[in-house]
Amino acid sequence: MLVVIKILKKIFAVLHSNASPMQISWGVVFGAFLGLAPFLCLHKLAILLCVIFFNVNIGSAFLSVLIFSVVGMPIDSLSHKIGYFLLVESKSLNAFWTDLYNMPIIPFTRFYNTVVLGGFVVALIIAAPVYFASKKFVFFYRKNLAAKVEKWKIIKIFKLSNFYNMYSNYSG
Repeated sequence: MLVVIKILKKIFAVLHSNASPMQISWGVVFGAFLGLAPFLCLHKLAILLCVIFFNVNIGSAFLSVLIFSVVGMPIDSLSHKIGYFLLVESKSLNAFWTDLYNMPIIPFTRFYNTVVLGGFVVALIIAAPVYFASKKFVFFYRKNLAAKVEKWKIIKIFKLSNFYNMYSNYSG
């Protein structure tokens, strides 16, 4: 229960931050890529570097990693099927995969694992819808719901907490 409260606090903090909806949405997309890949692999490191170097909201990225990690568990079988199709059943891609894995760094991406490759493909497929849906949600929330949510007693209590004060001081 405490974890759920912490996640809700983080969602509230991200939605009420000074970050633009675009920054928050890109953070959600990068978090989807990180959350849907089940293992530590090179492409996760590359995506994490993108989160750090590009102007995205890091809070929304890490928050969506949690969400998409939970979402990713039930769809691992779908990821496996997609990865299996690309790695095993698509005979025309065998030469491509062989050439790819003979390169020096590429095997560290772990794309030879069906679930890793399938999760990456699923993240590619949902990237645009996740971006536009999260951007639209942030606009909608800030325009229609933010003022109402600010009046909730639980939010007023949260704002009195030390966590919110520290976050608001450092978020700019």
